[in-house]
Amino acid sequence: MVQTDRNQPKLKRWQQKDLVQSLRRQGLSYREIFSRVPFSFSKSTVSRWCKDIELTPEQLDRLDRLYQEGSYRARLLGPKTTQRRRAAEVEAIKTKARAEVAELRRNELWLAGLMLYWAEGTKSQDIGFSNSDPNIIRLAMKWFRDVCRIPEEKFRVCLHRHSGQDETAMRIFWSEVTQLPLAQFRKSYVKQEGSGHRKKLLYRGTVQIRIPDRNTFHKIQGWIEGYCQLTFRAASSVGRAADS
Repeated sequence: MVQTDRNQPKLKRWQQKDLVQSLRRQGLSYREIFSRVPFSFSKSTVSRWCKDIELTPEQLDRLDRLYQEGSYRARLLGPKTTQRRRAAEVEAIKTKARAEVAELRRNELWLAGLMLYWAEGTKSQDIGFSNSDPNIIRLAMKWFRDVCRIPEEKFRVCLHRHSGQDETAMRIFWSEVTQLPLAQFRKSYVKQEGSGHRKKLLYRGTVQIRIPDRNTFHKIQGWIEGYCQLTFRAASSVGRAADS
């Protein structure tokens, strides 16, 4: 394990990058890296530096356990206290997100991604998005990365495919589309067909993107609510003006 001392001389930029990447290769979470390095940097910086580092399945499982253990420790405070505190946190996240909509709706990528997620994304707890169109998946991944600022370590991929298809080739194809390493792909879901089923020869399966990030999920829901409020309020104003 690399040890760091916050009192040591200031590191040059390339030395900072090397240290962060070294810690990441050991399987540390971004939060753990933040606590160990003798300098400050943003989540987007560490995400950019570490995006090409492939973690082992064991390291990814450890990161998943850390996430779950954090939720468990919060529950130790007691159900009522935890529920009240979490409800207040969620409302604060949504309130802030709703307030951002007036400015963000001018951003074409933000709006396109939000409409896509509103139509196709999961609506409960963690973020999830499924589709079989590579271009739609590319757009969704760009939105998650550039707009939602999802750290690379949080992406999980699951393929839904038909029996008899080349899973290895499909994984490689969707890895290139999503720009995610194969280590972040989970077990595929295989659909069994009868002998009379006709398969589309060019069908490459459906890819499901899963992101265990509930705060960002609530931010997305706040954006959707804020967009609805602004849009429907504007439509009501036009209607009232026409009636007067």
